[in-house]
Amino acid sequence: MLTIVYPKIRVFSGIKTYVETVLKGLTDAKYRFTPVGVRKMEFSLSGKPIGGIASQRLGLSFHRNLGHPIHALVPELSPEGVDIVTIHDIIPFLKPSEFIKTGYDKSAYGLMYDRALKARTFVVTTETVKRELMTALNIEDERIEVIYRGIDSAKFAPNQNNPFPDNGKVHLITVGDFNPRKKFDQLYEIVSKEKDMELYHLGPVNSWSERASSLAEFARKSGNIFLKGEVDEQTLTGYLTNADLFVFISEAEGFGLPPIEAMACGTNVVLNDLPIFRETVGEFGFLTSIDKFADTLNYALKNKKSAEVLRNRSLNFSINKEITDLIKIYSKYESN
Repeated sequence: MLTIVYPKIRVFSGIKTYVETVLKGLTDAKYRFTPVGVRKMEFSLSGKPIGGIASQRLGLSFHRNLGHPIHALVPELSPEGVDIVTIHDIIPFLKPSEFIKTGYDKSAYGLMYDRALKARTFVVTTETVKRELMTALNIEDERIEVIYRGIDSAKFAPNQNNPFPDNGKVHLITVGDFNPRKKFDQLYEIVSKEKDMELYHLGPVNSWSERASSLAEFARKSGNIFLKGEVDEQTLTGYLTNADLFVFISEAEGFGLPPIEAMACGTNVVLNDLPIFRETVGEFGFLTSIDKFADTLNYALKNKKSAEVLRNRSLNFSINKEITDLIKIYSKYESN
């Protein structure tokens, strides 16, 4: 019987959402599997997360004789002989000068991928990540399956409870933790100069405490940037629905759910022009370079796409399709 190995994560993250979606989706589909959860224990050192990969590998060592096929939902939880691994991104390998700077970094990423790259099947969330696996790590085409992330359209839908003040300002919303690759420092800098606009940033600190503190001080001085922290789904959809624009300036993503969630709420999105977003959002959003971001904000406000068009686009990313495609992969192993 299928074994799903997954991380137990306390704080909000894209990985946490993926894990919860897969486990619930398979359960709702009445697909039989054995769940094996391993606690991720991470702490902050000099404002950066540390220890998460090692803690998961240590926790995994207590689980032996797992039933096949084995699907590891993150690469660092790949046991010996793993069959299927979800690779969310390979950003460290694409930008080693930024992400693999020290001996610790090299050891951590080596530990993260050593067993994973021996898997028979890789699940990736976009064609973009598939191409990156093939070119950067020489993974064969036939070993890679693309399954787009899905969102819960019952939860991410228009919510007319407007949390924004009635002050005549343009209200922008962004979502995410303070990982440096999200480039919130540059986004804050851009918005701070647009005094007719206000930016509301939703998301947890996670282990980026020093960076969060620094950006909070910048926001306070700017007067038009507001950090709201982690919020519940009802509050989140209220912000997403009633914002004038969703903005996201990240320099690297494996999929990037927040723009799709915003579109599901009928809100236009302005994004850094990444290959990932060209694939998932494409012409339904406003993609631009960082140096032209401010100009694009103003252009998007005058040329919005209809809420219905955006919601229809978001329906391409459904949980039901995500789970159905996963089960198809599992079925191939059952027939062997």
